[in-house]
Amino acid sequence: MSANRPSATRKLLLIEPDGLVRSTVASVCRDLQLARVRQITSVALGTQWLKSGRPDGVLISLTEGDASLAFLTRLREGGLRCDPAIPVAAMARVADAALVTRLKELDVRRFLLQPFKLRDVIHTVEQLWPAQELVGA
Repeated sequence: MSANRPSATRKLLLIEPDGLVRSTVASVCRDLQLARVRQITSVALGTQWLKSGRPDGVLISLTEGDASLAFLTRLREGGLRCDPAIPVAAMARVADAALVTRLKELDVRRFLLQPFKLRDVIHTVEQLWPAQELVGA
């Protein structure tokens, strides 16, 4: 195990409409004990789940376009029932300079360009929680 690998007690909210991508990410996280993954298919369902769920990190697909960015904006503004400073990673099939700039403004820590390799998912999830945050965990 990597020294900065998060504990499997970390809860990751995965918002991704593609079932194959969702199951692959969840399976890798489970098998390598990176995090427990709550799989959600849409931003609307993710918003609903956050009324009672408390993730430690979010991995969100940007396939819903403006709805995905609006979700991240609400999250950062404290409009959802989770810590507005929660670590976030995003995934997209394409990205331009405007999107990358917007993701930086929304404090998205990591970005995965799809299709990705499994090692990229592992590295992304590991890097959601820097080593200094794990010391007190």
